[in-house]
Amino acid sequence: MLTAKQVALQVGFRAGLLRLVRLARRHEAMILTFHRFSEDGQDSSRALPIQRFEEYMRYLAGRCRVVPLRDLAQQLRRGTVRPYTVAVTVDDGYEEFFSLAVPVLRTYGIPASIFVISDFIEGRLWPWPDRFRFVFEHAPGRPVTFEHRGSPHVVHMGGKEDRQRVEERWVEYAKTIPVAERDDLLGAVAEACGIEIPASPPSGFRPMTWGQLRALAAEGFDIGGHTRTHPILSRIRPEQLQDEIAGCKADIERNVGCAVAHFAYPNGRREDYTPRAIEAVARAGYAAAVTTVAGANRPTTPIFELHRIDASTQDLAHFAQLVSGLELLKTRLRSGLQPPSEGGGAVVPSTRHGRALPGRRGA
Repeated sequence: MLTAKQVALQVGFRAGLLRLVRLARRHEAMILTFHRFSEDGQDSSRALPIQRFEEYMRYLAGRCRVVPLRDLAQQLRRGTVRPYTVAVTVDDGYEEFFSLAVPVLRTYGIPASIFVISDFIEGRLWPWPDRFRFVFEHAPGRPVTFEHRGSPHVVHMGGKEDRQRVEERWVEYAKTIPVAERDDLLGAVAEACGIEIPASPPSGFRPMTWGQLRALAAEGFDIGGHTRTHPILSRIRPEQLQDEIAGCKADIERNVGCAVAHFAYPNGRREDYTPRAIEAVARAGYAAAVTTVAGANRPTTPIFELHRIDASTQDLAHFAQLVSGLELLKTRLRSGLQPPSEGGGAVVPSTRHGRALPGRRGA
């Protein structure tokens, strides 16, 4: 166990290193991303407690130059990034952003971009990952057996953390299979659990309304596109790209009455979008697009592949490291010193049909 003196020395070292990294990277722009928010005291395993979010916004207001995404993109195009520039973004368009996060942003005068799934807002869609989550949250506390691809799978339902881990593995796997097969899988799991999935999102899963988005746009919030139905763009047909990307932009502009300049790729990893998707974004009239590829942004960063940092950490010290770029540096050093991960434990290889399946036992 560390002594008090050793702890103090470590804290001092990290604080000094944080200042050095902030200074060295002050002309790199950071784009932060958030998704879900929760009331204090509620389950925080899937959502950021609003008290934490307030701490983070207070930190940004006191130490960074927080600007709208359009200003950050303009700086990158001009080739000069002002010191400590940060933009805040939120994906999907859940109702608690409006009720919980917006008052915090108002308090600290922080602008934000909200990337919305237009069919979700319209009431035509309940995103499939949320339907998986609903099933696993309400599943019985016993082993559940279902069939997928001609083979039985046994899922052991334990406590809340176990269920979440199981659900995350199956959701990640479901991202890799065709839509029809994914829907069949969801139906099989729900049937095995004895759960009827509601036709529309219940409390805790609901989106904002067009009226709320109009109010935010009138207040100066940036409303961006996140496709109509949140497909992984690298997995849909080329002719669908126009409908998802340009159609989302048209939906927002028609219902909100604002120009839509920015786009966020669903899922957003490098393998989740293609050059054809980037072309479709530019052709639709968006001025910039963001990914979920972790990194800082420089004038050399492609304007339709801007990096973002997932900032939904549960700790202010870690948040400070993320914003400064120290966490990026640490990750880069680790990847250079350690062998590549063998799948990260989310799924295990299966020779059946040549795809990875979550482990059958205890998955």
